[in-house]
Amino acid sequence: MATVLIEDYALLRLALEHILMRVEGAGEIIVLSARQLGELGTSWNKSVELLVLDVNPDPVQVIETLERALAIFSPRVVLTLYGTEDPAVSAAFARRGVQGYISRSSDPAALAAAVSLVLAGGECYPRREIPPDIPVAARSAMRGLTKRQEEILRLLVQGHSMREIAEHIGISAATVKSHARTLYWKLNVRNQAEAAFVARHRGLIKPDDEGED
Repeated sequence: MATVLIEDYALLRLALEHILMRVEGAGEIIVLSARQLGELGTSWNKSVELLVLDVNPDPVQVIETLERALAIFSPRVVLTLYGTEDPAVSAAFARRGVQGYISRSSDPAALAAAVSLVLAGGECYPRREIPPDIPVAARSAMRGLTKRQEEILRLLVQGHSMREIAEHIGISAATVKSHARTLYWKLNVRNQAEAAFVARHRGLIKPDDEGED
């Protein structure tokens, strides 16, 4: 399996390569520019798990680039990165089955979480119900998370299983699962991968929290 990254900016390309190398399931990473994609023939024979496409500001061109990439690689999953959000482009991507549309200026943890999320079968598109400039504490309060739920969310983001969380904080696995279900409902997500993405992307979890045990 391979990940194909189509990107034209050297510094962003290096950063994205570094992020992708840390994500389980990304496989071999193949980097192409939009020009190289245009020159690529249709004789591609490598299985592509993930296509990461950096979005060109021209909406017509980016749709053409996406459709060419889909025709050549037939990826299982597609994640797109934007500089300025364009609802029309976002809607066009959704209609074509693209699983993710995320800002390229997101921090590395959020980008890695987005990759993990789409590989796990989830989707990540901008959600507008919480403005991005609301402080972390206010966002958490708006979500109505209890201290216990915040603790469990932090451990879920770190990748711990329900059983590991139960052992860590000294409660039953069934109780952890009950808290997790409530968390998912409050965050409007379906699973642990989506919860991790939302928590990182919205600043519900500080970077320092992710390294704690």
